[in-house]
Amino acid sequence: MSDDAGEISQAELAEYCRTQAAILAGHLDQRSSELTDLLEEIEQDTADARATLSESPERPDTDVETTVADIEAKQERAQTKQAQIDEYRTLAEGYTELAEQLAEGSGDLETVLEFEIDTDAPTYFDAETTILGVATGADTEQ
Repeated sequence: MSDDAGEISQAELAEYCRTQAAILAGHLDQRSSELTDLLEEIEQDTADARATLSESPERPDTDVETTVADIEAKQERAQTKQAQIDEYRTLAEGYTELAEQLAEGSGDLETVLEFEIDTDAPTYFDAETTILGVATGADTEQ
């Protein structure tokens, strides 16, 4: 960003927003890969459970209940991961739209700060810093 701390150009803000969207895209890729792995695991566990039940239907009910509970727990984790992916995607899209708006000459630092406040953007970044985090002195490292 510019050396003059009080003057950040719209072009610099647009680049910042593009960078934030790219960081979020990296998080999306990682979480999507984790979700794919988890869904494959659920499919395999379900197939194994079906095979086991069809081979020996006289298995104790506790084994069946444990297997079903494990699969259901994994399904809940998958739903949580999908919700996170949706949140990251929405935020990335918001940053991309904001970058376009800034590149077209509309908006300023206050616009970016309001967006980050409205979306609680700092909570979506690990070690990265948001403008809101810098403005409030918040350390976004978790």
